[in-house]
Amino acid sequence: MEQLGRFVFVACGEDVHIRTLNYSLPLLRRFSRRGVVVVTDLSRNAIPIEHDVVIDVEAPRHLTHHEAAIYLKTSLHRYLDMDGLYCYLDTDVLAISPEVDGVFDHFHPPVTFCTDHCRMPMFSPSCVYHPGTEALLEEQRELDKLRARFLELERAHQQAAGAHYERIKQVKEAFNQARPRHSRGFSSYYSPGGKAKLLASKLLFKALYWGCFLAALPLLPFRKSQFEDWFEQLHQAVFNAPFHFQYFARRYQYRYDPKEQLWYDAAGNFVFDDNVLVKAIEKHSEFRWDRAQFYWKNQSGRRVSWPQSDALRQLIRQKFGVAIPQKNWQHWNGGVFLFDKRSMPFMEQWRAWCLDIFEDPLWKTRDQGALIATAWKFGLQDHPTLPIEYNFIADYYHPRIQYLGDFAFQFHGSGRVIRPFFLHIYHHFGDRSWGLWQDVERLVERLTPEL
Repeated sequence: MEQLGRFVFVACGEDVHIRTLNYSLPLLRRFSRRGVVVVTDLSRNAIPIEHDVVIDVEAPRHLTHHEAAIYLKTSLHRYLDMDGLYCYLDTDVLAISPEVDGVFDHFHPPVTFCTDHCRMPMFSPSCVYHPGTEALLEEQRELDKLRARFLELERAHQQAAGAHYERIKQVKEAFNQARPRHSRGFSSYYSPGGKAKLLASKLLFKALYWGCFLAALPLLPFRKSQFEDWFEQLHQAVFNAPFHFQYFARRYQYRYDPKEQLWYDAAGNFVFDDNVLVKAIEKHSEFRWDRAQFYWKNQSGRRVSWPQSDALRQLIRQKFGVAIPQKNWQHWNGGVFLFDKRSMPFMEQWRAWCLDIFEDPLWKTRDQGALIATAWKFGLQDHPTLPIEYNFIADYYHPRIQYLGDFAFQFHGSGRVIRPFFLHIYHHFGDRSWGLWQDVERLVERLTPEL
């Protein structure tokens, strides 16, 4: 495979975007031995770009700064020396490992992207307007703002709990590792076969549970707590694993109240409240937490969640004449991609369709909708993609991503630990209350003499 290559950024407009670029550039220069090019429209920039290889391109004046950045990104083949291989990076993609140059070893013509962290139906509301989803999006954004507002309160409570908080986290992790298949959630399994086995296990366990309950009725006074005590002992004897979390917590000298989600030490002293954030949001809004189903509800009792829609797939067919038979296709993310002169026809089509979208009120200002259409037009729906380490999307709100510290991540339900080479931080870039960003700042501080 091609070994040589250069990195290229695109940025123009408001100072926030240029500051993000200026933060990313020194890290890439520190970890990479390749050249780095920045393509920009200098006339739009609020502050200078701190780099010595800059290509100035005047974007059409009628475009917004966001549109101009997409215009330049999808037109890179027109401004670069296309005799070489390039790796495009969004400005919020941070190099954190000497392995970053390995990305060039993964080029498969005509272009090579990394997959996104969601699929088309979930991405659709971010890409196109749809009357049925806009109200749901607004609810989700409002809830996200409330979470961010009270995160500091939650962190203060965690700090006040001190060593108890760290110990409680260990108890939860130990419980998740110890519990058997029939007590796990379906989100832990991603293959149809795994879900089918889980369903069979749950059904078999339910039959055993109610069989034990009915058999125990003549022997025990009808008190649920007594049955739970007896069944917990039976479960541990049969499966060598815990069933109820509160019983498991006792092993670690804690008493846990599952109804109120409160923690007490062995002496009965209150030490921690798992519900601080929930209580604060409920106090200051009409959202309510469903403690049985573990999700937020609005005032009418409807679940608050990121909506999914088939609108993007349908609009791609209507606008571009491209049929996508896979409703749940795993689309690409435009934050990192490889291209060379063999990519030019693909890039031209991507560029043309992005410009078409700018003029269409049904489409939001994104490049990924046109990217999906272009990938399918060129028959690249099964094309090889980059390993996730080269574009790990550290989504601040993603429910499945668990940050382990030291730039290591794990998806809930997966035993694989991912150590990225490039971090794509598109939510909460620069948020010093976030553990991940704190580690980024520590890395920068450690490397400061070299940057």
